[in-house]
Amino acid sequence: MTTRAAKYLRISSDREGLELGITRQDEDLDQLAAQRNLTYVAEFFDNDTGASTRSTKPRPDYKQMLSDAKEGKFEVIAAYTTSRLTRRPREHEDLIDLAEKYGIRFEYVRSPSFDLTTAQGRRIARTLAAQDAGESEEISERVTRAGLDRARKGLNHGGRRCFGYETDGLRLIPAEAAEVKHIFTKFLAGKSLGWIVRDLHARGVQTVTGSPWVTNTVRGLLMRPRYAGLSEYRGDVVGEGQWPAIVSEQVYQAARSLVSDPKRRTSTGNRAAYLLSGIATCAVCGGPITSTGVGGSRKRPLYRCRAGYCVGVVREWADQYTTEEIVGRLSRPDADELLVDHHAPDFNALAGEERALREILDGAAVDYADKLITRSQLRIITERTRAKLEEVARLQQHTSRAPALARLVGAKDVRAEWESEDFGLDGRRMAVQALVTVRLHPGGSGRHGFDPSKVEIVWKD
Repeated sequence: MTTRAAKYLRISSDREGLELGITRQDEDLDQLAAQRNLTYVAEFFDNDTGASTRSTKPRPDYKQMLSDAKEGKFEVIAAYTTSRLTRRPREHEDLIDLAEKYGIRFEYVRSPSFDLTTAQGRRIARTLAAQDAGESEEISERVTRAGLDRARKGLNHGGRRCFGYETDGLRLIPAEAAEVKHIFTKFLAGKSLGWIVRDLHARGVQTVTGSPWVTNTVRGLLMRPRYAGLSEYRGDVVGEGQWPAIVSEQVYQAARSLVSDPKRRTSTGNRAAYLLSGIATCAVCGGPITSTGVGGSRKRPLYRCRAGYCVGVVREWADQYTTEEIVGRLSRPDADELLVDHHAPDFNALAGEERALREILDGAAVDYADKLITRSQLRIITERTRAKLEEVARLQQHTSRAPALARLVGAKDVRAEWESEDFGLDGRRMAVQALVTVRLHPGGSGRHGFDPSKVEIVWKD
């Protein structure tokens, strides 16, 4: 009489999984069934998943197999090795429970079979579980070290092709690289992520998978150091890449700063609808200015102080006055001087400092592992170095004014460019923020005509 059994198959990306295909597992398990007088009444298969202690991928068939075992659908579970079932010591305890509470036996092709209902069998199982877990962690460490080493050398990490680059990650695809530049330029010129997505759809531009662009895809592109020629590993920049940059590091840092700014509004329902809303401040209390209501003898909408209604200036007049000041300045022959940002940090120096600080952290970790420094010394080094890294990150988030003004400076007709639909309100607002500080003073509600002294414009260095 044969015994009912379940066949479990799994293939993963580790060395054993690559060498041991499903076909081979299946054939050897069939031979095992003939040798042990088993009849397979169920088969479970998890593809490209991990059973290691660090794996977080679900194994639906494994979970279902355990459930069916508890329901008495079979008496034996057969697998190629113990590690094909699991490398997690905690899950081995679940298998021991199946044996003790439900009478389930386990048979293996390349691992010894043992009786988990006995103390000796459980001891052997736990020993193998510890060995499997240790081997899995060693594999993980080797993969991690290899990945970090490749990243530090500026080599391609593999995986899915990055938009803008060939499969090898080192050569540009000119048409896609041009789209990457387009995305950075439009975003820094004030276009929203939604506008960029619609523009890509309208022109038939596709992602590397052929799926449609969405705002999160564009956001991820803008946050990717690779486009500035930087190599990253698990979210940290660790060196310069051996591939050509598509945008400058300054442009990348400006975009990253803007897209990650929690103050940036991303909902189209509450975006500012007027030039100075949320940009101008009250000269009395320093609070933000918003557009609200009507006032004055001609009942025109006003800019008011949001906090205390200290000021009320006719919106149309304030916008027009600010526009004339900026367009006039940008139309002068020396307008290109405005592209020079005297407060911009040296991004190359900051990148070098960041890499040096991360090397200090890595070196301290190695020294602690080799028992050259104490835990207390490691903590001090880590705390001080991370504080310096935070300051470097803050400086790197400086937003350059150049992308916001690039279309205006040197334009044949600055006013036409300023008023163009393509430049839009977002572009005009970004230009205002890059160039001037605007403060509104009490008065200017329209009762006695427009008074320019009520709109104070201070040019930034």
